[in-house]
Amino acid sequence: MATTSKDDLSEVIKRAQQGDQRAFDVIYDRFADPLFRYIYARCGNASTAEDLVGDLWVRVIERLEGFCLPPSGGEQAFAAWLYRIAHNLVIDSFRRKDSGNVPLDPDVSDRDPSPDEHAISRDEQRELQAAIEQLTPDQREVVLMRFIEERSNAEVAALTGRSEGAVKVMQHRALGALARLLGGSRGKRPQQHHD
Repeated sequence: MATTSKDDLSEVIKRAQQGDQRAFDVIYDRFADPLFRYIYARCGNASTAEDLVGDLWVRVIERLEGFCLPPSGGEQAFAAWLYRIAHNLVIDSFRRKDSGNVPLDPDVSDRDPSPDEHAISRDEQRELQAAIEQLTPDQREVVLMRFIEERSNAEVAALTGRSEGAVKVMQHRALGALARLLGGSRGKRPQQHHD
């Protein structure tokens, strides 16, 4: 299926709101994988992530007609709407389980590591995951979106409903907290990404 540009996604959304299944398929193709990764990075369980993604698309179908498409910035507003649904589903899932832990995505590298690299990587990953779990939920969300999903500050701001400045401050504080938490075990600071 052909990809859509930012300019014509608004038109696709309008068609989907009118019941056009092909338009909905275009939306699904564009957002399904990133939304799955977003949810999986927060719950750390593929089966749970698949269930939550299924619930997400049911909610999108139920609520799509009521989504108000702004005159400009339609793609950003729509993406923010989708991610807000995903965020709420993850939060609801954790509330049902009475758990505040959000594990880090276990996929660190595209190549197969050696057994030694694998053991070191697992230890470092556990340390990082434990440190990330000690962040506030808002800091954790910003860190995951910035460094796991590799989104820009502007994208994180749009998806979370915060200003870009607030995202930068939250990122700075989160990285400072991670540096303090990891400094005792490794003695080195995480690298900060700049936009």
